[in-house]
Amino acid sequence: MNNINKVASILLLLITTPVAAQERLTADESRFYTNKIPDKVTEIMLSGKNDGRDSNALNFKIASLSNASGGIIHIKKGEYFLINVQLRSNVQIKIDKDVLIMPYFDKNAKKLGNTIFEIGKEFPVENVAITNSDEDNENQTTWFTVNFPKGDYRMKLITACNVHNFKFSGFKITDSYTPFSAIALNLPDSNNRDEVPFQGIIKNVFLTNSHVGYGVIQIQAGRSILCKNLEGIGGVTMRVETGSGETGTENVITVDDIVGRNIKVKNGDAAFNISPHRINQGRVDVEGITAINSTFAVQLAAGFKDRKEGGVDNYGTFDSRSYVGDITVTGGEGAQVKSKDFIYLDCKTREGMQAKHQNPDFESTPGPSIGVIRTNATSASGCAKGSNGGCYDIKIGKITKTNADFVTPGNYTYPTMAVNDCVKTKVERHANGVKKPSITKQRKHTVR
Repeated sequence: MNNINKVASILLLLITTPVAAQERLTADESRFYTNKIPDKVTEIMLSGKNDGRDSNALNFKIASLSNASGGIIHIKKGEYFLINVQLRSNVQIKIDKDVLIMPYFDKNAKKLGNTIFEIGKEFPVENVAITNSDEDNENQTTWFTVNFPKGDYRMKLITACNVHNFKFSGFKITDSYTPFSAIALNLPDSNNRDEVPFQGIIKNVFLTNSHVGYGVIQIQAGRSILCKNLEGIGGVTMRVETGSGETGTENVITVDDIVGRNIKVKNGDAAFNISPHRINQGRVDVEGITAINSTFAVQLAAGFKDRKEGGVDNYGTFDSRSYVGDITVTGGEGAQVKSKDFIYLDCKTREGMQAKHQNPDFESTPGPSIGVIRTNATSASGCAKGSNGGCYDIKIGKITKTNADFVTPGNYTYPTMAVNDCVKTKVERHANGVKKPSITKQRKHTVR
């Protein structure tokens, strides 16, 4: 066969042979973040006073450095009160391991600020980072510390919106059961779905005292995001859920190419949760999931419509090429169990749970691990496409159970496993935290 015929044969083979879809999303850090920040270090002297001036000083330094082509701001040892610090393009904040950051609350403000670092909410930002000084060190002794004190507020460490090429790493957060995830990726003020967080790394984060419904990170919007080495005590460590604000008003993808590696939870609700909430979303790929004494390891929620006006008329799904695997789970007591999951408990256990004092988040009760994966989204769970919508099947990888201390058998917990015909105790919460039970007839439950 001459060379021309060989080339023709190869071309014909390429045309007629179907190309397999990419099996997995890769976790190579180089495809998520490239350091383009000038290696020019600027020291900043902060007072440590709880009066708001340190936030102003840091904002001024960030703006000046960004306008002068960028560089690194180094925060040295100390305790600092910060709020609404706006990171700008080509600036990295490096924070020493002996730094403690707490939120500053202006007592004269009509509304308490709820974000310490804000990025891309009002204007586009690129090439930024907030890290510990030794930014890739996985040893927690090298990470800086953040403390959210008790109070009636909703607190976040970082809100990231219209930002491209970013990195957040190397911090420990002591929460106080506040109803927000520590890191939130969302739409900017413009609500432009072409301006979502794009190409970023969030890694090496440890969070304690988490509210049951929140955790280290919630991704409402983001493309090509890597979450790595995230651990939570309580709550849901990594939540990929749309629906808040404007994310549910148009059926346009706001979440795609989301990769998670080494995601852990202990004494919480779950390590990983996905919920499309009205929108047909893209792909997620999460492996290396560990859950200890938690309600579940993974939660796969079917799409649904909430009661909000203006929401798009759609249930929502995730791309069927998504993957969740390498799940290691240890069951036991101490999980944060939501009342909607009491339905899987036998009547006696359920009655005991309803009589207990709730956790400090007032939305969960300490109790047993229920299962490995809770889902109402898959066909095996009874989700029927074309009826209630919001159904999707994704690939599930290896599951390892280290013991048998779970309420439901097997690896999956479905709504059909609910225990019915129990007497339901309605709990009334009082200001002093004491519960007063009253008996009502139980109704059958539905689960998201």
